[in-house]
Amino acid sequence: MRKSQWARSTNGPDWTDVEMMMRALGALHSAEVAIVISPSGLGSSGGVNVAASAIFNVLPGSALPASVVVNQDWPCNAHATLVGHAFNALHVLDYRIGQTYKNEKLWE
Repeated sequence: MRKSQWARSTNGPDWTDVEMMMRALGALHSAEVAIVISPSGLGSSGGVNVAASAIFNVLPGSALPASVVVNQDWPCNAHATLVGHAFNALHVLDYRIGQTYKNEKLWE
């Protein structure tokens, strides 16, 4: 294998980027972060559903949710690759977690 093949440039994230983003979100939010890719289901014309989730250790009786989940179908108009779509789902998950923390009624 030539050296130029090792340092090939890409136009977007790869699966290593997805893994690192999952680890970073888990550490930042004290959560277990997962990506689940599954077929879109009966009646669909094809494609997959990408679910990004964060599961938190919450105390019994806590008003905070035990998990936050984002579901997105692929293929889509915004992402040419499945890995790019999964990486975006993690960004959306981070945003939704932030929205959960900003919900002041949960802290009352």
